[in-house]
Amino acid sequence: MGSKHNKKRFLIVNYQLNKNGGFDELVELSKKKCGPGKVRASGVVLDLVNKEVLKCQVPGQQDLYEYITYETLYKHFHKAYGKVLDQFLK
Repeated sequence: MGSKHNKKRFLIVNYQLNKNGGFDELVELSKKKCGPGKVRASGVVLDLVNKEVLKCQVPGQQDLYEYITYETLYKHFHKAYGKVLDQFLK
């Protein structure tokens, strides 16, 4: 990626219903700007540069972005995807 994308880094999580009735997490890391359409279609969107929660809507829960902090969400996703996140943020 070119240098214009260096400061635009997002963690985007989508939830998809699986055959067992639970939800699968589909995680995407993006260096490009996260537009309103992508935010609307996603469950969780974290701005990794400004360290803020843009959206936190987990299936079966109310909108959590008003109550949950960036640090809490980042730690949660870092447990599962830490190696990939660390490499992405280099």
